Parts: sequence; C-alpha cells; structure tokens
Amino acid sequence: MEEVYEPREDSYLLQECIPQNLKGKKILDMGTGSGILAITAAKNGGDVTAVDISPEALKAAEKNAKRQNVKIKFILSDLFENIAEKYDLIIFNPPYVPENEFDEKVGTSRIYSGGKSGREVLERFIKDVKRFLSENGEILIVISSLTGEKETFELFRKASFEARIVVREKVPWEELLVLYVQHRAALYP
Repeated sequence: MEEVYEPREDSYLLQECIPQNLKGKKILDMGTGSGILAITAAKNGGDVTAVDISPEALKAAEKNAKRQNVKIKFILSDLFENIAEKYDLIIFNPPYVPENEFDEKVGTSRIYSGGKSGREVLERFIKDVKRFLSENGEILIVISSLTGEKETFELFRKASFEARIVVREKVPWEELLVLYVQHRAALYP
C-alpha cells in the first residue's frame, strides 16, 4: 500500500497563497495527496480537477472532498499523462527532497523524493506544463531550499516562464518558498 502525503508546513503555506475568488476559473491540483489544496480551491469557487499518481491518495482526497461537501473531479495520472484540458491555475506541491537528504531525513518514499537533485519531478512538470495552461494561466508551486532556489528559477527561465517568490518560511531543516509563475507570453502580449 502506498502512502498518502498528509498536509505539512509546505501544504499549509501553499494553501494560504490560493486566491480567495476563483469563481469561473479552471484549477488543476497536481499531486493532490490528501486533497487539501484542491478542497481549498473548490471552496474558493474554482472548478477543480485533482490529479495524483497514487490511487490511495485519490481515494483519500475524494473522501476528504465529500466530508467538506465540495465537488472535485479526480484523475489518476503521472503528472500530465492523463490530462487533456487547459487550466487557469495549476497548483503543485511536488516531491522535492533530494535523495541523499531524503534518505537521511524521511526514509524512502516517492511522496517526498524529488530524485538525486530534488528537481527531477519538477523538471518533468516544467517541460509539459505550458500545454495545459490557458492563455493567461498561472502556476502556484512550493519548493524547498533543499531543491535549490537558483536552479529552480533557472529551469523556469529556460522554459520561458517568469517566477517570483510570494512567501518564504523557515522550518527546522529547510526554507520553504511559494512561487508564482506565469509564461512570458502571457505577461508581454
């Protein structure tokens, strides 16, 4: 049985950054885990789709959404593999702990591991995300100082995105950063 990522500091920090009024907006919660971010977006009026690679996570998120009385569409998918639509906002709390840090701090689990650099999942996400953003689509994503702030900004820059830090928070073994990201074409029509 796979694990389900339960909300922690990174989830709560990203949750605080979700816009209050999402009425009329299509939202994708990538890697939904327990569904906390999808539920928040739905409560804020968004038309929400929640995606996860784990069937157990989707079951947990669906159960949590029913408890909160919100309507969310759930899709089993490895990142964008089973996604066909475009979204106004994509929210992502990716696995970002580098394997060496990851093994020492939290043990072996794909819900935490971002690969050797901590950016492997993020690199795959950035490579494909533009195809799934609406014309003025936005991304809210949380990263860690363990992931490499400078390297992450460079990944977005190379893919023609502009990223800025919305909020930073120091936690015991890392600093968490929520990034607001938009494609340059949307910024400079």
